[in-house]
Amino acid sequence: MDDPGQQKRSSGSMAETMRTVGALSTVGFSFVFAIAIGAGLGWYLDKAFGTAPWLFFVFFAIGVAAGILNVYRTAGRFLK
Repeated sequence: MDDPGQQKRSSGSMAETMRTVGALSTVGFSFVFAIAIGAGLGWYLDKAFGTAPWLFFVFFAIGVAAGILNVYRTAGRFLK
């Protein structure tokens, strides 16, 4: 007596939910990764040019901005 169409819709929404959860679970990783890349690049350039700690701070701030932009874009895509 169960409607097969209703069961299919139910599993389809579960698959969509899991897809969304999977995509949103990468947000934290991408935020930290952007900061680490910025800080690492700044540290390397400081060592290369002898400008410590200025380039580290500049690229750390750029990494934070890139991380926030990634979170904003991802959240905007999934929370429509």
